[in-house]
Amino acid sequence: MQYLTIDTPLGEINFFVFGVTKAVSIHLDSIPLSPALPPGMSVAGCIGILLRVHCHEPIDNLIFECRLLEHKFTDHAIDCGEHLYAHSWENDRSILMIGTEDEECLNARLPENQQMYPESVGISEKGVSIELPELAKGSENTFQMIVAWNDLPEPIESSCWYAVDFKHSELLKKFNKKSSP
Repeated sequence: MQYLTIDTPLGEINFFVFGVTKAVSIHLDSIPLSPALPPGMSVAGCIGILLRVHCHEPIDNLIFECRLLEHKFTDHAIDCGEHLYAHSWENDRSILMIGTEDEECLNARLPENQQMYPESVGISEKGVSIELPELAKGSENTFQMIVAWNDLPEPIESSCWYAVDFKHSELLKKFNKKSSP
């Protein structure tokens, strides 16, 4: 299992991948983001988590997951829609949101023989998970989770929701720019 930890106002979040064997190489990267938001909206912080998967053999049963390590929230809600699976947590001072693409967006990027099901994305009180489809030998795929947070009350409601609704192609551009010398 590989993991990555980030710190937020609601505590640390662990990102990890279960089911990794010698048949697959994975990389987890964090990318600071400045999302383009509607006028007047802003977020205090936004980070993209990019999972890169390269299969040396066919593989299934990989799960990309994140979990809040501490219970520093008083409320949580699922905020899905518009090609986005998102979950928010808040306390009296802060809101934290984690979003990922829904199966429709993922399937648009994946080969026809590697499609995801609606129940592939799971949301629980402590985190978000993506059960990856069976991936073919030689395939290279990328998956994302976007984290955004704000002080409460937000300057304009739903700012975090718009921030985590981040296009995958834009995240890849940011990653490639960050990785270039």
